[in-house]
Amino acid sequence: MIKNIFLSLLFIVSSLLGFAQNDPIDAQAEAAIREGRFSVLTCSPGPNLYSVFGHTAIRVEMVANGKIVDWVYNYGTFEFTEDFYVKFAKGQLDYRLSKADFGFFQQEYILTGRGIVEQELELDGNEKVKLFELLEKNYEPENRYYRYDFFYDNCATRVRDIINQSLNNEVQFSYVYPRQFTFRQSIQNYLDYMPWSDFGIDLALGMPCDRIVEKGQMMFLPDSLENDFSMAYVHDKPLTKRAVEILPKDFELNRVGWITPINVFGLFMIIQLMIGIWWGKISFVDRILLFTTGFIGLVVFLLWFFTDHGGTKWNLNILWANPINLYFAFSSFKKTWILKFFKVYGLIQAMIIIGWFFLPQRFHLATLPMIIGLLYISIRLVRPSFLPNRNENATKRKNTATA
Repeated sequence: MIKNIFLSLLFIVSSLLGFAQNDPIDAQAEAAIREGRFSVLTCSPGPNLYSVFGHTAIRVEMVANGKIVDWVYNYGTFEFTEDFYVKFAKGQLDYRLSKADFGFFQQEYILTGRGIVEQELELDGNEKVKLFELLEKNYEPENRYYRYDFFYDNCATRVRDIINQSLNNEVQFSYVYPRQFTFRQSIQNYLDYMPWSDFGIDLALGMPCDRIVEKGQMMFLPDSLENDFSMAYVHDKPLTKRAVEILPKDFELNRVGWITPINVFGLFMIIQLMIGIWWGKISFVDRILLFTTGFIGLVVFLLWFFTDHGGTKWNLNILWANPINLYFAFSSFKKTWILKFFKVYGLIQAMIIIGWFFLPQRFHLATLPMIIGLLYISIRLVRPSFLPNRNENATKRKNTATA
């Protein structure tokens, strides 16, 4: 509680300082800017989902009017309002550029044990002035807000773009990645430490996230931006100096225990199969699976058609997580159209399993036990003789004993 209050006060004070320091550039200030130092800050991942991918900001240091100026321009600031969660869910959340004293910026990372790496930009006087003017223009109230997009427009891509713009878009990025990645694969190393968040994100993201990341696009991740900047050139001149660790990290991402989606849903599938063999008929466990997959399907449907998230469109998870399963969870399965539906539905599940490695969208491994469970339900509905009914067997044994 005390830490949260302290961080809130630091944020408020730093925002006020940044607002007060937004003054026009005069001749004396321009001279200070030309002699100043501009650098990119890369912050290590944190323990929460919003911080697990790290962070990027721009630092500006200079001596103006005998005073040391040390500012951080941060494109990763958002305002927590009453409709925050609604805007976030609908893909309509606006981030903004904030400006704060470096000391206040650094405090949060000291308190959370996250590290900071600094790369000083190799800019001449004119390039520094242009970058500073662009940053200040971005900081004007009418320009500081932007519509956040995790893959294409975030705190890291904004830093990349404004630095490239200050250099007339002539930055050449030559860092070579060991292999090609999709957007989904590029975030996997971070999400391995948060298996339930990884599961939820894989359910929400559709085929657009399985596109190959083109050159320069990997810099939506702060660590990747640091790598790309370390090998970037402008007219055969390095863009940055060697990276320097200015704040060692104490926090390390740790893997969780055994309560992971694949283990939970795998165990659920085993229980479902065992009860199905013993009971024969559709059981309460099957209905739980239908309800769960129906609810997931409803969320997928809403994210696809009723939000502005580009990455949630064309989501093939809806092939198995069908919203209509919510109805089937409470159905008696006696209507002819339901059995016809499950003939097609079961065939789709079988095709997903057979073509698992060839699908245009990568499914989370934890969905496989649920897909198998749905196929199991479909077979038992379409082919009742697939498993004997326990009650029918009991009746036959009773009749045999009576005879």
